[in-house]
Amino acid sequence: MAMPKRKVQISEKAQHITIDHHQLYYRVAGSGKPLVLIHGYGTSGHIWQHAFPYLAQQHEVFIVDLPGYGRSRTDGVWHLREMAPILAQWLQKLQLPSVALMGHSMGGAIAIHLTAHAPAQIERLVLVNAAGIPLYTPLPALATRSLHSMFQFGNGSLPLPLIRDVLQPRIQLLWQNAQEMKRSDFRAELAQINIPTLIIWGGRDVMLPIALGRALQEALPHATFTTMPHCGHRPMLAQPALFSQHVIAFLNDAPAQNPSL
Repeated sequence: MAMPKRKVQISEKAQHITIDHHQLYYRVAGSGKPLVLIHGYGTSGHIWQHAFPYLAQQHEVFIVDLPGYGRSRTDGVWHLREMAPILAQWLQKLQLPSVALMGHSMGGAIAIHLTAHAPAQIERLVLVNAAGIPLYTPLPALATRSLHSMFQFGNGSLPLPLIRDVLQPRIQLLWQNAQEMKRSDFRAELAQINIPTLIIWGGRDVMLPIALGRALQEALPHATFTTMPHCGHRPMLAQPALFSQHVIAFLNDAPAQNPSL
C-alpha cells in the first residue's frame, strides 16, 4: 500500500458522547481500519493536527480529548488510572472492531494501561515519547523541562486550536495530573503487552529524554524503536509527514520510505 507523501484536505466529523460523568469530545476522519489517538499532558487532540491529514488517507482516525481537556468535560476529581476504563467504554459504545492505538507522552501511559485493561480491543500499539516508566524527577524539575520543551527547536509549530486549548484556565486539573504522573508506574501493565508495538522518540526531547524511551523498549522487548533525531517532545508536529510514514508503515507492515518534506 502506498505511503501518503503529501497533506490533503480532510473532512472531519465532531461528536460528543457521555461516559459516566464525563462528556467526551472526539473527531473522526478518513476510512480504513480504525486508529485511535490519545494526547498528552496539558494539550488536547489538536496535538495531532499536522499528522491528521496524512494518517486519515489510509485509516479511519479517531482523535479524542481526554476528560477536562480541550472540549471534553469532567465532573469530579481527575484520576490517571480512570482514563483507560473510560476510553474502553467509549470504544465499546462506538462498536469498533479492534483498533490501532497511539498515545503521546501522558497519553502513552494511558495507551499502555488501555492495552492491558482491554486487550481484545487493541491490535497494535504506537507509543510516542511516552510516559509509563517511573520518572524519579522532582516536580519543579519536570516543570522546568516542560517549559523548556514548549520553546525548544525541533518541536514544530502549535496549531491555533491547540494554542486555544492550552490557554484554557485549568490549574487544579493540571496540578492533579502532574502529581499523578510523578507517581505513575505502568511497568506491570507493560509486562502484559505482547501485541505488535512501535515506539517513536524525538531524539532531542528534553521533557522525556531518550533514555526513558530505551527503558520503555527494555520493558517491551518485542517493540520496534524508531528515533526521529531532529525532533523534540512532539515529533508529530515537527515532522508530520515523516512521522506519519513511520506510523503507517508499521500499521501496514511495510518499510518506511523517505518522504519529500
